[in-house]
Amino acid sequence: TRPIAKVAGGSLAVMGAAAMAVAAAGGIQAADKQGTADDTVASGSDIPLASPLDQQFTDLRAGAEDFADRASRAQTRVALQERQEEIARQQEEERKKREQLRPKYVLPVRPGLSAYFGQAGGRWSNLHTGIDFPVSAGTPVRAVTDGVVRTEWNGAYGNMVILTAPDGTETWYCHLTRAKVVSGPVKAGDVIAYSGNSGNSTGPHLHLEVRPGGGAPINPIPWLRARGLDPT
Repeated sequence: TRPIAKVAGGSLAVMGAAAMAVAAAGGIQAADKQGTADDTVASGSDIPLASPLDQQFTDLRAGAEDFADRASRAQTRVALQERQEEIARQQEEERKKREQLRPKYVLPVRPGLSAYFGQAGGRWSNLHTGIDFPVSAGTPVRAVTDGVVRTEWNGAYGNMVILTAPDGTETWYCHLTRAKVVSGPVKAGDVIAYSGNSGNSTGPHLHLEVRPGGGAPINPIPWLRARGLDPT
């Protein structure tokens, strides 16, 4: 009876071991199959997912490039506008500086007089109403003040330019060859005419009168000196 029991016990042990091996093998095979199936699913899912992602990336990159290009153009326009505004500001500052520095009163021609205000003589029917500068014909005559000019002809004064300053004072430039500025605004120092010998004149010269408010003439010498100019 014992030998049979041993055989039977050994057979049971062998059969148990075999069963465990088979089960283990089956588990491994199942795991392999599961892994293969997973790989198949994963590799199968890669194909449809790759195209939308690539397209999204391409679209995003194109959008970013377009945005960067538009932003660059906008920045360029802003920079150009700022540069233009800066140039305009600098030009305005320069204009203001020149305006501050430029003379507001100028002698019409070089200093030196041949006749004075109030002087009597056969050359005038009454006392002399201005001062005379002995300059040759064609000498440039400059505006004494800022203002607006107009031109006239007068039998005694000949060709003349009348300049009205902002305060209403008139300066008369007489016996001219011709006017350079017939009418309109001028600044002190602008050439407005050329001296000559027209009208009641005994020779080329410039006759200058100063008339406050456009009224009666006054002595130009103290008026000019009060403004930093000496015509003598």
